[in-house]
Amino acid sequence: MCILFVHTNPKPEENEYRLIIATNRDEFYKRPAQPVYQCPETKVIAGRDMEPGREGGSWLGFKSKINSKTGETMKHCFSCLTNISNCPKVDNPTGRGRLVIDYLESELNYPEYVKLLSRNGLRYSGYNLVAVELSIDGSIQIYHHSNFPQIDSVYDGKHTLGFGNSPVSSPYMKVFHGKERFEDIIQQNFERTKLKNELLSLLKDPTKYLPDKELERRSVHALEKLSSIFVDFKEAGYGTRTHTIILIDKEWNLEFTEVTLEEPIDVDNLKWNTRTENIVIWSSI
Repeated sequence: MCILFVHTNPKPEENEYRLIIATNRDEFYKRPAQPVYQCPETKVIAGRDMEPGREGGSWLGFKSKINSKTGETMKHCFSCLTNISNCPKVDNPTGRGRLVIDYLESELNYPEYVKLLSRNGLRYSGYNLVAVELSIDGSIQIYHHSNFPQIDSVYDGKHTLGFGNSPVSSPYMKVFHGKERFEDIIQQNFERTKLKNELLSLLKDPTKYLPDKELERRSVHALEKLSSIFVDFKEAGYGTRTHTIILIDKEWNLEFTEVTLEEPIDVDNLKWNTRTENIVIWSSI
Protein backbone atom coordinates (compact mmCIF):
# COMPACT_ATOMS: atom_id res chain seq x y z
CA MET A 1 0.00 0.00 0.00
CA CYS A 2 1.16 3.52 -0.76
CA ILE A 3 -0.40 6.97 -0.93
CA LEU A 4 0.52 10.06 -2.95
CA PHE A 5 -0.64 13.68 -2.81
CA VAL A 6 0.38 16.12 -5.56
CA HIS A 7 -0.07 19.89 -5.92
CA THR A 8 1.05 21.87 -8.96
CA ASN A 9 0.98 25.62 -9.56
CA PRO A 10 2.52 27.03 -12.76
CA LYS A 11 2.24 30.65 -11.55
CA PRO A 12 3.12 30.69 -7.85
CA GLU A 13 3.05 33.89 -5.82
CA GLU A 14 5.65 34.68 -3.16
CA ASN A 15 5.90 31.87 -0.57
CA GLU A 16 3.97 29.52 -2.88
CA TYR A 17 5.27 26.42 -4.64
CA ARG A 18 5.37 25.13 -8.20
CA LEU A 19 5.28 21.57 -6.88
CA ILE A 20 4.38 19.99 -3.55
CA ILE A 21 4.61 16.23 -3.11
CA ALA A 22 3.67 14.28 0.04
CA THR A 23 3.78 10.50 -0.12
CA ASN A 24 4.10 7.35 1.98
CA ARG A 25 5.72 4.07 1.05
CA ASP A 26 4.10 1.09 2.81
CA GLU A 27 6.05 -2.14 2.60
CA PHE A 28 7.06 -5.28 4.48
CA TYR A 29 9.67 -4.40 7.09
CA LYS A 30 12.01 -7.18 5.99
CA ARG A 31 12.22 -6.01 2.38
CA PRO A 32 15.62 -4.31 2.06
CA ALA A 33 15.86 -0.83 0.57
CA GLN A 34 18.51 1.82 0.06
CA PRO A 35 17.66 5.31 1.39
CA VAL A 36 17.35 8.23 -1.00
CA TYR A 37 20.50 9.41 -2.78
CA GLN A 38 21.41 11.05 -6.09
CA CYS A 39 23.00 8.53 -8.44
CA PRO A 40 26.29 10.08 -9.69
CA GLU A 41 25.91 8.53 -13.14
CA THR A 42 22.22 9.11 -13.93
CA LYS A 43 21.52 12.03 -11.51
CA VAL A 44 18.24 10.38 -10.46
CA ILE A 45 17.30 11.21 -6.87
CA ALA A 46 15.54 8.16 -5.41
CA GLY A 47 15.54 5.44 -2.83
CA ARG A 48 16.12 1.96 -4.25
CA ASP A 49 14.55 -1.45 -3.74
CA MET A 50 17.20 -4.02 -2.79
CA GLU A 51 14.94 -7.09 -2.76
CA PRO A 52 16.78 -9.94 -4.55
CA GLY A 53 15.50 -10.09 -8.11
CA ARG A 54 14.08 -6.55 -7.84
CA GLU A 55 17.30 -4.63 -7.14
CA GLY A 56 17.49 -1.10 -8.47
CA GLY A 57 13.79 -0.42 -8.82
CA SER A 58 12.09 2.41 -6.96
CA TRP A 59 8.73 3.66 -5.75
CA LEU A 60 9.47 7.31 -6.61
CA GLY A 61 12.20 9.59 -7.90
CA PHE A 62 13.14 12.93 -9.40
CA LYS A 63 15.47 13.99 -12.21
CA SER A 64 16.27 17.05 -14.31
CA LYS A 65 16.33 15.59 -17.82
CA ILE A 66 19.24 16.79 -19.97
CA ASN A 67 19.41 16.72 -23.77
CA SER A 68 22.43 14.50 -24.41
CA LYS A 69 23.27 16.37 -27.63
CA THR A 70 23.00 19.98 -26.44
CA GLY A 71 23.57 19.55 -22.70
CA GLU A 72 20.55 21.73 -22.01
CA THR A 73 17.95 20.95 -19.37
CA MET A 74 14.73 19.87 -21.05
CA LYS A 75 12.36 19.29 -18.14
CA HIS A 76 12.30 18.53 -14.44
CA CYS A 77 10.53 15.23 -13.85
CA PHE A 78 9.01 13.47 -10.86
CA SER A 79 7.52 9.98 -10.95
CA CYS A 80 5.81 7.71 -8.42
CA LEU A 81 4.36 4.21 -8.54
CA THR A 82 1.50 2.81 -6.48
CA ASN A 83 0.37 -0.79 -6.81
CA ILE A 84 -3.32 -1.50 -7.45
CA SER A 85 -4.54 -4.14 -5.03
CA ASN A 86 -6.47 -7.29 -5.90
CA CYS A 87 -6.12 -7.09 -9.69
CA PRO A 88 -6.36 -10.07 -12.04
CA LYS A 89 -3.34 -12.31 -11.55
CA VAL A 90 -0.50 -11.98 -14.06
CA ASP A 91 1.75 -15.00 -14.68
CA ASN A 92 5.48 -14.26 -14.27
CA PRO A 93 5.03 -10.48 -14.01
CA THR A 94 7.89 -8.06 -14.60
CA GLY A 95 8.89 -6.00 -11.55
CA ARG A 96 7.06 -2.67 -11.48
CA GLY A 97 9.81 -0.74 -9.71
CA ARG A 98 11.79 -0.32 -12.92
CA LEU A 99 8.95 1.75 -14.42
CA VAL A 100 9.89 4.81 -12.35
CA ILE A 101 13.63 4.47 -12.92
CA ASP A 102 13.40 3.67 -16.64
CA TYR A 103 11.22 6.73 -17.26
CA LEU A 104 13.51 9.05 -15.30
CA GLU A 105 16.70 7.72 -16.89
CA SER A 106 15.36 8.06 -20.43
CA GLU A 107 15.25 11.27 -22.48
CA LEU A 108 11.62 10.53 -23.37
CA ASN A 109 8.78 12.70 -22.15
CA TYR A 110 6.02 10.86 -20.30
CA PRO A 111 3.60 10.31 -23.23
CA GLU A 112 6.47 8.92 -25.30
CA TYR A 113 7.53 6.63 -22.47
CA VAL A 114 4.00 5.27 -21.94
CA LYS A 115 3.68 4.63 -25.67
CA LEU A 116 6.94 2.69 -25.58
CA LEU A 117 5.76 0.85 -22.47
CA SER A 118 2.64 -0.35 -24.28
CA ARG A 119 4.83 -1.93 -26.98
CA ASN A 120 7.56 -3.56 -24.89
CA GLY A 121 5.75 -6.91 -24.60
CA LEU A 122 6.21 -7.10 -20.82
CA ARG A 123 3.39 -7.85 -18.40
CA TYR A 124 2.96 -6.17 -15.05
CA SER A 125 0.68 -6.57 -12.06
CA GLY A 126 -1.71 -3.67 -11.46
CA TYR A 127 -0.23 -0.21 -10.98
CA ASN A 128 -0.76 3.54 -11.10
CA LEU A 129 2.23 5.34 -12.62
CA VAL A 130 2.18 9.08 -11.96
CA ALA A 131 4.57 11.69 -13.35
CA VAL A 132 4.94 15.46 -13.13
CA GLU A 133 6.87 17.37 -15.80
CA LEU A 134 7.89 21.00 -15.24
CA SER A 135 9.14 23.09 -18.19
CA ILE A 136 11.32 26.20 -18.23
CA ASP A 137 8.37 28.32 -19.40
CA GLY A 138 6.58 27.44 -16.15
CA SER A 139 4.09 25.01 -17.64
CA ILE A 140 3.34 21.87 -15.61
CA GLN A 141 1.61 18.62 -16.49
CA ILE A 142 0.59 15.78 -14.21
CA TYR A 143 0.36 12.47 -16.07
CA HIS A 144 -1.31 9.27 -14.88
CA HIS A 145 -1.25 5.82 -16.47
CA SER A 146 -2.69 2.60 -15.09
CA ASN A 147 -2.99 -0.88 -16.55
CA PHE A 148 -5.88 -2.34 -14.46
CA PRO A 149 -8.05 -0.71 -15.71
CA GLN A 150 -6.33 0.91 -18.69
CA ILE A 151 -6.49 4.65 -17.96
CA ASP A 152 -4.41 7.55 -19.28
CA SER A 153 -4.99 11.05 -17.93
CA VAL A 154 -3.33 14.45 -18.26
CA TYR A 155 -3.85 17.34 -15.82
CA ASP A 156 -2.47 20.62 -17.17
CA GLY A 157 -1.74 23.61 -14.96
CA LYS A 158 -2.85 24.06 -11.34
CA HIS A 159 -4.19 20.92 -9.67
CA THR A 160 -4.31 19.07 -6.35
CA LEU A 161 -4.65 15.30 -6.67
CA GLY A 162 -4.47 12.13 -4.61
CA PHE A 163 -3.56 8.57 -5.63
CA GLY A 164 -3.58 5.28 -3.76
CA ASN A 165 -3.86 1.53 -4.31
CA SER A 166 -7.09 1.59 -6.29
CA PRO A 167 -8.12 3.03 -9.66
CA VAL A 168 -8.40 6.83 -9.73
CA SER A 169 -12.11 6.46 -10.45
CA SER A 170 -12.71 4.77 -7.08
CA PRO A 171 -10.28 6.16 -4.47
CA TYR A 172 -10.01 4.80 -0.96
CA MET A 173 -11.53 6.99 1.74
CA LYS A 174 -8.09 7.77 3.17
CA VAL A 175 -7.08 9.17 -0.23
CA PHE A 176 -10.30 11.20 -0.47
CA HIS A 177 -10.07 12.67 3.03
CA GLY A 178 -6.29 12.95 2.93
CA LYS A 179 -6.53 15.05 -0.22
CA GLU A 180 -8.96 17.40 1.53
CA ARG A 181 -6.51 17.88 4.40
CA PHE A 182 -3.62 18.29 1.93
CA GLU A 183 -5.54 21.06 0.17
CA ASP A 184 -6.28 22.76 3.48
CA ILE A 185 -2.58 22.70 4.44
CA ILE A 186 -1.60 24.29 1.11
CA GLN A 187 -4.24 27.01 1.43
CA GLN A 188 -2.83 28.05 4.81
CA ASN A 189 0.30 29.33 3.01
CA PHE A 190 2.59 28.27 5.85
CA GLU A 191 6.27 29.19 5.91
CA ARG A 192 8.52 26.35 4.76
CA THR A 193 9.33 24.66 8.07
CA LYS A 194 5.71 24.80 9.25
CA LEU A 195 4.55 23.48 5.85
CA LYS A 196 6.88 20.48 6.05
CA ASN A 197 5.79 19.74 9.60
CA GLU A 198 2.11 19.86 8.62
CA LEU A 199 2.70 17.59 5.63
CA LEU A 200 4.60 15.12 7.79
CA SER A 201 1.74 15.16 10.28
CA LEU A 202 -0.64 14.33 7.43
CA LEU A 203 1.56 11.41 6.37
CA LYS A 204 1.59 10.10 9.96
CA ASP A 205 -2.20 10.33 10.35
CA PRO A 206 -3.45 7.13 12.12
CA THR A 207 -7.17 7.91 11.60
CA LYS A 208 -9.21 4.90 10.40
CA TYR A 209 -11.19 6.21 7.43
CA LEU A 210 -14.07 3.75 7.59
CA PRO A 211 -16.40 2.62 6.22
CA ASP A 212 -14.67 2.16 2.85
CA LYS A 213 -16.43 -0.11 0.37
CA GLU A 214 -13.61 0.01 -2.19
CA LEU A 215 -10.94 -0.95 0.35
CA GLU A 216 -13.23 -3.64 1.76
CA ARG A 217 -13.66 -5.08 -1.75
CA ARG A 218 -9.92 -5.16 -2.38
CA SER A 219 -8.44 -5.95 1.08
CA VAL A 220 -11.25 -7.30 3.24
CA HIS A 221 -8.93 -9.31 5.53
CA ALA A 222 -6.88 -6.25 6.50
CA LEU A 223 -9.56 -3.60 6.17
CA GLU A 224 -9.03 -1.79 9.46
CA LYS A 225 -5.22 -1.96 9.37
CA LEU A 226 -5.01 -0.49 5.85
CA SER A 227 -7.69 2.17 6.27
CA SER A 228 -5.34 4.86 7.65
CA ILE A 229 -2.83 7.07 5.84
CA PHE A 230 -0.12 5.86 8.22
CA VAL A 231 -0.25 2.06 8.16
CA ASP A 232 0.77 0.20 11.33
CA PHE A 233 0.39 -3.54 10.79
CA LYS A 234 3.17 -4.94 12.97
CA GLU A 235 1.45 -8.32 13.29
CA ALA A 236 2.12 -8.86 9.58
CA GLY A 237 5.54 -7.21 9.63
CA TYR A 238 4.18 -4.47 7.41
CA GLY A 239 3.55 -0.75 7.53
CA THR A 240 4.50 2.77 6.53
CA ARG A 241 8.29 2.89 6.45
CA THR A 242 9.12 5.96 4.31
CA HIS A 243 7.69 9.48 4.09
CA THR A 244 8.77 11.75 1.23
CA ILE A 245 8.13 15.48 0.89
CA ILE A 246 9.25 17.35 -2.24
CA LEU A 247 9.01 21.13 -2.66
CA ILE A 248 9.90 23.28 -5.68
CA ASP A 249 9.41 26.96 -4.93
CA LYS A 250 8.85 29.96 -7.18
CA GLU A 251 12.62 30.46 -7.61
CA TRP A 252 13.13 26.82 -8.73
CA ASN A 253 14.74 25.65 -5.49
CA LEU A 254 14.19 21.91 -5.01
CA GLU A 255 14.01 20.40 -1.53
CA PHE A 256 13.71 16.60 -1.41
CA THR A 257 13.19 15.22 2.10
CA GLU A 258 12.94 11.54 3.00
CA VAL A 259 12.05 10.32 6.50
CA THR A 260 12.60 6.58 6.58
CA LEU A 261 12.90 3.73 9.06
CA GLU A 262 16.42 2.62 9.87
CA GLU A 263 17.20 -0.94 8.79
CA PRO A 264 17.08 -3.59 10.06
CA ILE A 265 13.67 -2.51 11.30
CA ASP A 266 12.87 -3.41 14.90
CA VAL A 267 9.08 -3.19 15.26
CA ASP A 268 9.45 -2.65 19.03
CA ASN A 269 11.95 0.18 18.63
CA LEU A 270 11.33 2.11 15.41
CA LYS A 271 14.07 4.59 14.50
CA TRP A 272 13.43 7.26 11.86
CA ASN A 273 16.22 8.88 9.85
CA THR A 274 15.87 12.07 7.80
CA ARG A 275 17.78 12.91 4.61
CA THR A 276 17.38 16.10 2.61
CA GLU A 277 18.68 17.12 -0.84
CA ASN A 278 18.64 20.83 -1.72
CA ILE A 279 19.28 21.82 -5.37
CA VAL A 280 18.78 24.97 -7.41
CA ILE A 281 17.39 23.42 -10.58
CA TRP A 282 17.13 26.53 -12.78
CA SER A 283 19.46 29.21 -11.44
CA SER A 284 18.97 31.48 -14.47
CA ILE A 285 15.24 32.03 -13.82
